[in-house]
Amino acid sequence: MKVRLIEPAPPGMHVYSKVHLPRLGLPTIGAALVAQGHEVRVYVADLAPVDWDDVNTADLVGFSATTSTVVQAYELADGLRRRGIPTVIGGPHVTFLADEALEHVDYVARGEGGEQLMLELIEALHGRRPLETIRGLSYRGDGAVHHNALRPPTGDLDSLPFPDLSLIEGQEQMSQTPIMTSWGCPFDCTFCSVTAMFGKKYRFRSPENVVAELAQKQPRRVFFYDDNLAANRGRLKTLLRMIIEEGIEFSWSAQVRTDVTRDAELLDLMRRSGCWMVYVGLESIDQATLDSYAKSQSVDDIIHAVQTLHAHGIKTHGMFVLGADSDGPDVVRGTVDFALEHKIDTIMLNILTPLPGTSIFAELDAAGRIFDKRWQFYDALHVVFHPERMTSYHLQKETVRGYARFYGWRRWLRFLLTFRFEELRFVTWGRSILHSWCGDQRNKDYVRTLKRLCPSGAAQAVKLHDVR
Repeated sequence: MKVRLIEPAPPGMHVYSKVHLPRLGLPTIGAALVAQGHEVRVYVADLAPVDWDDVNTADLVGFSATTSTVVQAYELADGLRRRGIPTVIGGPHVTFLADEALEHVDYVARGEGGEQLMLELIEALHGRRPLETIRGLSYRGDGAVHHNALRPPTGDLDSLPFPDLSLIEGQEQMSQTPIMTSWGCPFDCTFCSVTAMFGKKYRFRSPENVVAELAQKQPRRVFFYDDNLAANRGRLKTLLRMIIEEGIEFSWSAQVRTDVTRDAELLDLMRRSGCWMVYVGLESIDQATLDSYAKSQSVDDIIHAVQTLHAHGIKTHGMFVLGADSDGPDVVRGTVDFALEHKIDTIMLNILTPLPGTSIFAELDAAGRIFDKRWQFYDALHVVFHPERMTSYHLQKETVRGYARFYGWRRWLRFLLTFRFEELRFVTWGRSILHSWCGDQRNKDYVRTLKRLCPSGAAQAVKLHDVR
């Protein structure tokens, strides 16, 4: 079959807008389909425009979407269904809201195992197997909605094909090679959909399998897509030793927790194998908030981690989540103060976002505190619920101003004058993203809506032009 796979573009500028990285589900599915003789192209809208003359002649079109991109996926699927082209969608959002998705697509792939599900769906479309035998599939039939039982979690990750990045249109725009070495996370943060989607069981590829992919692709820079690369420190040490022994040279970054700094041997191996930056889920500088997130770390852990990483020559990207019930009106300012004081290299000020499937979504939704379910705003840059100790407008305003302060002209000039060009690049990106976000009419209208939601006299005007 002629199969086209699409990852829609995010609805606006976001914190990863300057780093073009596709999610790996579609190129992995594509590799499995190509191995069975199907003709596949993958369109990642962030990398290159979708060729609709090509897509409109496909036999099957698949989408992979997050909560913030699902609205665009639905719009595109509506158009394809009107042309009579079968459509299927997968991802965490539709796994939890399959009935919603079936208003726009023919089939929903829930949970894991998308590679095998797609092969079986193609068999069904050829009349070679009934739809009810495809585990993880949701569909309409005989006037009813059917949700087949989920597939069991993938046990042997080495059995999966390497993601075929060559199938992606515009893949030459990628400055880093994305590689996933594990699935799942043994922790269960209340705002995260990873464990809801993949479970708490941490599964990983063998070091030999990962090294084989690295040897095949010969990347210059790698981003390890794992939700927590160092969840099993012993396993990661083995992998890094093999990379060093095999003489595979590249620079890399990954997501980790603060506990990675408890192991000096691991930090040494990380640096020797090419690690230059880690993205650390710091989440909050308030212990009550960390505890409410079930984060299993302390503020002292955060301070120690940043200092230790810097001592090993590894830059830190601090990821914070703002808006918990324990967060007061000064949470954003205090967070930026903390980041500047402890010299965190770059930061993300994520607004707490109640993603479907998470415990925080269930809690806030049951309390009637979620006031906006337009999914395109579920991107950690828009407030969609009523915080406990401040207005939604205040949280939105302070987050924008916090970004403006951290990525301000003074830091930009200081890095320029001291020839610190890596830091200069990040600050430039931060300012560019902020400028575009504040200049977007959609965001201006959203901020005005938040202001109207505030109690009379509780809000002060947001002057977006002041922070651009």
